[in-house]
Amino acid sequence: MIKIIDAPAELADASVVGHKFARQQQLRDAGVCVPPFFCVVRETPWAAIADLVGAFPGVGAGVERLTVWAEAARRAAEHLRLMPETETEIRDRYVALGSPDVAVRACVVGRHAQPGEDDAADPFAGLTDSYLYVGADELIGAVSACTASLFSVRSVLYRARRGIDPRVLSICVGIQQMLDGERSFVAFTRDPATGARETVVAAVYGIGEGAVAEHAEIDHFFVRADGIGRVLSHKQRMLRRAPGGGVAEYRVPDGLADLPVFSDAQIGQIAALAETTERLLSGPQDIEGVVTADSAIHLVQARPATSPQTPATTIEWTNHNLTESFPGVTTAMTYSHARVFYRMSFRDFYRIVGVPDRQLRSREHQLRRMIGYLDGRAYYRLDAWYALHSQLPGWDVLRPMWERSLGLAERNPDPSQVFDRHAVTRIIGRSPRLIWAAISFPRKLRRFLSWWDTQHILGAGLSQKPVEEVIETYRRVWSEAESHWGIAILAGYLSLAGYVVASVLVQRWTDSPEVDLTRLLPGGPPNRTLQSVHSTVALAEQINANPALSARVLTADARDTWNRIARGGYGCKLESDARTHLRRFGDRAMHDLKIEEPTPRQRPEMLIEALRPFVAAGATMQQTWLQESIAATAALDELQRICPSRWRRAILRAAMRVGRFLVKAREDTRFCRTQLYGFSREVMRRLGSDLAAAGCLDSPEDYVHLEAEELLGAFDGTSTHPDLRVLARTRKDAYLRSCDRPALPADLTTAPPPIAAADLRRTAATPATAGSSTELTGLPSSAGIVRGRAKLVLRPDVPPSDCAGRILIARETDPGWLPLMLNATGLVVERGSMVSHTAITGRMLGIPTVVAVPGATSKISDGDEIEIDGRSGSVRILRPHSQRPR
Repeated sequence: MIKIIDAPAELADASVVGHKFARQQQLRDAGVCVPPFFCVVRETPWAAIADLVGAFPGVGAGVERLTVWAEAARRAAEHLRLMPETETEIRDRYVALGSPDVAVRACVVGRHAQPGEDDAADPFAGLTDSYLYVGADELIGAVSACTASLFSVRSVLYRARRGIDPRVLSICVGIQQMLDGERSFVAFTRDPATGARETVVAAVYGIGEGAVAEHAEIDHFFVRADGIGRVLSHKQRMLRRAPGGGVAEYRVPDGLADLPVFSDAQIGQIAALAETTERLLSGPQDIEGVVTADSAIHLVQARPATSPQTPATTIEWTNHNLTESFPGVTTAMTYSHARVFYRMSFRDFYRIVGVPDRQLRSREHQLRRMIGYLDGRAYYRLDAWYALHSQLPGWDVLRPMWERSLGLAERNPDPSQVFDRHAVTRIIGRSPRLIWAAISFPRKLRRFLSWWDTQHILGAGLSQKPVEEVIETYRRVWSEAESHWGIAILAGYLSLAGYVVASVLVQRWTDSPEVDLTRLLPGGPPNRTLQSVHSTVALAEQINANPALSARVLTADARDTWNRIARGGYGCKLESDARTHLRRFGDRAMHDLKIEEPTPRQRPEMLIEALRPFVAAGATMQQTWLQESIAATAALDELQRICPSRWRRAILRAAMRVGRFLVKAREDTRFCRTQLYGFSREVMRRLGSDLAAAGCLDSPEDYVHLEAEELLGAFDGTSTHPDLRVLARTRKDAYLRSCDRPALPADLTTAPPPIAAADLRRTAATPATAGSSTELTGLPSSAGIVRGRAKLVLRPDVPPSDCAGRILIARETDPGWLPLMLNATGLVVERGSMVSHTAITGRMLGIPTVVAVPGATSKISDGDEIEIDGRSGSVRILRPHSQRPR
């Protein structure tokens, strides 16, 4: 069915004419200067050619099969003829436009919930045909060609990549009055490469097709709050109307070649038009316009900006309580362990509380990015945490307390305002699995602690064992931890839930408006952290029994003092107790989750330093027990004072017993985490020493600047880096630079990719050639960093599979290159601009792209290992193909 539409109400309906033309009509209705147009809509062209074309191979078919099908479908569509009366009506409407020349453009219309062309969620611009300066004789042919372009190879391949079946789509062809622009522009309301809030204008002499098709040299203008930046070119070519219709290339007059295409005043007008368009169409825009001989500015197209980076995709980070575990700058080794630990422990926790495995698999990418690495510092990535925690039963009740614990208190009210008498019912009703997890928690906790104590004993003395046994033990422990460590997270979750419940009950049932719950919790058996304190006090008491030893501990060298104790110089009992203390508690120290930080297990003299304040204070176990007893009695007295009601006090006492149990569970599992990191520290140190002895590291301590899998890969034969020594050296330099820089704020927002993290990755990714790589520069066009082998393509007749996983290097591209681009991981071209086909396609596909790189095809050889940064515009040749290992 074919419709011809020129009524403003229908032209503004995207479900009828598509987003491209609906937006133009919306702008016309708002008073923006847009040339008049009408539309020809063919609903589901597939229905007219289905009997002439073979079966659709499916959106998952390979490029070759889809290409063959698309070519056959387009040929069939090109042979479709319009009814004579339809042709007549189109010609009549054409005459009514009052211009001998028109622009004929196609726009795909989504149907059955499929996105259409220029959709805000998936713009896929520039995949259908358009014709400029079309006269009466060519009009019907141009309409037919535009209709058939729904089945062009590039259109079908792109939609197949997005899972869109082209057979369910409609096509709209717009016929618009053609203006013979002397100057043209493309403007973005956000920087298309970075998403920064500034207007970027690409300007050419002649018509805008010269910019998009890379047939004209371009001036770039950057309109910022502090002024206008310019990148001007020597302009030689422009596109204008050919004498017989259509487009031809002309030479720019010599007097204009080095002048800016637009004055600052005109750029200001264009920026204002872009901002108006963004406001009217609700979102960042990519607009095209022309300036006619009378200096009037006309807008001819507007579409959602294809940049993947908009304010909606900014990332929020915080490290308020994460700095307790990983303060300051952290090494790659610590971060690699932390990232795996968070992923495995929370995955197991979500499974325990009833989140389905299928749902967890779908959010695996969120588990892998729960913590980020920004300028060497660990941060929580909040969007990942919210996405994952939203799966939890009772999350709406616990969210305020969780946010307050992260220092995000301003986002929520006090927990007591959220937690009402129906909250428990809501939680129970939503997850029987959670209730069962809470009931069975004591039993599961005992099993976990028993399992871990066994692993900790088996992991002792690894430094003296063969390297293969060390690695096997390490991998087995972490593998088993995948299905055990969720209980530690459950302990924290239940503690949080218990704290919320107790807070509300205490506030409602007591005479004191503000009660510190921590004053009600003392009592009960000691947790493992407190046991380590008891052990330290007991050692101090033994030392004070010997005045000479006491004086030595307080004044002499700590290492020498430890050596004397370890040799039995002050009795076998003290030696045995000190060694037992190190075996049980030697992993606990300041910053003990940072693998680069030593603990008493590696430096026993640290135990002597820890004992000094207890020895100086004359601490005894009797005093310690008395203090703990007094605190427990004070807690009972405080509860009786604030809660006169006997039955309420009985309930609160029971709640406090549960609270003490949960606090102990939380601290015990945290202590086990410390031991897990201590075990890993021992393994990594051993492997680092072996690598240094083999000449693969400059120093045994440099292992901390490798990630765990990089270090293990050197022994497993799975390492992908040829020189770990240089990699560690480069990371160490980056680590030291981060230490010298001021700390990032506790809360920050970044655009993806996070700048600080990107800078670090870029430094770490190119160690082998840090001093010798060849670097080219161009215009950054699609953000992202990619490293891989170059695929030099001078003609687009190579098989698309040759570009799979490669970085495409070319002089220039056009829409016919799309099959190659779909397989590439990055794009580098010698010509082009931020608005050229290459740049637009790179942003559309979400792959890093750099254009206007002088000499790219002569300086980069096929097979070279290169790295491109689509944010900065750099292209590095890391290793020429001739130097690649054979």
